[in-house]
Amino acid sequence: MALIRWNPWGDLFDLHSQVDHLFQSLGPDTVRMNGDEIAGLPVDIRQTDDAFVIEASVPGFRPEDVEVTFADGLLTIKGNRSAETEDKSGTYVRRERRTTSVFRQVGLPAEVRDDHINATFDNGVLRITVPRAEKAQPRRIPVTAGTAKVIDAKS
Repeated sequence: MALIRWNPWGDLFDLHSQVDHLFQSLGPDTVRMNGDEIAGLPVDIRQTDDAFVIEASVPGFRPEDVEVTFADGLLTIKGNRSAETEDKSGTYVRRERRTTSVFRQVGLPAEVRDDHINATFDNGVLRITVPRAEKAQPRRIPVTAGTAKVIDAKS
C-alpha cells in the first residue's frame, strides 16, 4: 500500500473545477430570457484555396427555421425553434424542450463572392460555403513606342 501525502490545496482546486463544470453545463453563451433560451452558436470554419466552409450544429431545427445573411463582410446565422404546445391530451410532468433561438456572426477575413454563397442543411448540420474572390494575377503590360515629335533646336 502506497502512502500519498495530503495536499490541502488539492481539495480547493477540485472544488473550483467542480463549480466551473456546474456553470459550464448551460454553455458559455446560453442566456435565458422569459423562459426562452438564446444560445450562441458554435461553428467550425475551414479555409481552402477556393472557399470558406462554415459548419454549425443546429439539432432540432428545420431548414425554414434558419436564416443566413451576408452583408459588409459579416455572415449572420439566426435560428428560432418553437416548442410544440398544441397537445392538450395531458399535463406535463417535466418540460425541458422549449423555444430556443441561436445567433452567430462571423467576420470573414478575405474578399468573397457573396453572390455565390451556398447554404445546405443535412441531419441537423448547417453547412455554408462562401467562395473566395479570385486574387488579382500579375499581368504583363506591353510597352509601346510613343509618337513624340523630335524638335530640332536649330529651327
